[in-house]
Amino acid sequence: MDTKIHFNYWNDSDKEKVAKSTKFSELAVVALSILNRIPGDIHMVSGPISTGGVGTLEGNRRVFEKTVETLVSEEHLNIFSQMPFEDKMVELYRKWHAYNPKEKYCMPILEDFYEPVFSSGKIKVLHFIHGWELSYGAKWEHDNCDGWGIERRYLPKELSLRALG
Repeated sequence: MDTKIHFNYWNDSDKEKVAKSTKFSELAVVALSILNRIPGDIHMVSGPISTGGVGTLEGNRRVFEKTVETLVSEEHLNIFSQMPFEDKMVELYRKWHAYNPKEKYCMPILEDFYEPVFSSGKIKVLHFIHGWELSYGAKWEHDNCDGWGIERRYLPKELSLRALG
């Protein structure tokens, strides 16, 4: 992972706050603080991480990371990467799941983290990784873009294949 791209606009305090977070909503506060430091139109990537995609968390994260890096390095887009939050999200998900073993999807990830980020008005374009339709979270994000005023862009399959290659 190209940490310079994924941690752009972060500071040491942000990293400490993420490490100490015990709720998805606390992660959202950090994300919103970072978003407020980013000038101009901000883009994000959406796609399979925990469900769908290439079938594994590790593989999906690799495609996601490489897609963000490609959009920054080749298209010079101003991308806010959620990848630095992923390890803490997995940790919080495991704790949540222990108390909610019958639930199929951890809605607090979407409702307590992503909803505040997307409804902030800061995100202008959401770039959907090929195969996004197989991801519960990406479908939720896609379905809510109009309400948040976010433009959708669909990325070609070749971009995902390059990331795996």
